[in-house]
Amino acid sequence: MSANLVSSDGIENASRRDVLKAGAALTLSVMVARSAVVEAGSAGGAKALAAPFAPNDFVRISSDDIVTIVSKHLEMGQGIYTGLSTLVAEELDASWDQLRIEPAPADVTRYANLFFRVQGTGGSTSLANSFDQMRKAGAVARAMLVSAAAQRWKVPESELVVDGGRISHAKSSKAARFGELVADAAKLPVPKEVKLKDPKDFRFIGKSQHRVDARPKTDGTALYTQDVQLPGMLTAVVAYPERIGARVTPGAHSWPSNRSSPVSA
Repeated sequence: MSANLVSSDGIENASRRDVLKAGAALTLSVMVARSAVVEAGSAGGAKALAAPFAPNDFVRISSDDIVTIVSKHLEMGQGIYTGLSTLVAEELDASWDQLRIEPAPADVTRYANLFFRVQGTGGSTSLANSFDQMRKAGAVARAMLVSAAAQRWKVPESELVVDGGRISHAKSSKAARFGELVADAAKLPVPKEVKLKDPKDFRFIGKSQHRVDARPKTDGTALYTQDVQLPGMLTAVVAYPERIGARVTPGAHSWPSNRSSPVSA
């Protein structure tokens, strides 16, 4: 993992590359490698990888109505995936059931912890440093979807209502799910500034929600590092000597899988 300093905390557009390749993040002083795309939802998350609408590095919305959230922090049982999903869902006005989440690839320029200035998880900083960043990511996506709907229906944006992943216009009785608007939204310019919700209007933040990663972790569909199989991939293990003080025999590079490393006493 690179530990280069980052110069800004803005949200930038960038392509997604090889999310199944090894990613790394710093958890306090411990480097943790991750190689798996973790899907925090039911079937359909894989389709989100080909999402046509990705207004920033943290949110993708596909035509099948799946909202994929990219987490720059590692989920280690502390509830980070659910917390970050809450921030995006709040500003996006999405339905909780349409959310999926996956870990970010190793890229400090896009996914740095804004407190550490490296890509890391620890010190109870995940929500604190991501609070405005993830809310803005959701708000940007929402604004572009609203603009797409307004242009399609030729109505003022101020007359549109967003609720549960659905945009509606009462006067014309028109409505559309997010997935129906992503192709049009993807053609629009990404707004540099968006207005975030007033805390009094929060629907998700501060409220109890079921964990987004609970189902796949209990039904066996969650992917972990050991689940990844790549062409030509080798597995490394630690070989322990059979005797105290034993040393690896020079020139011995392989041995039967059912035996210990060749050693000399």
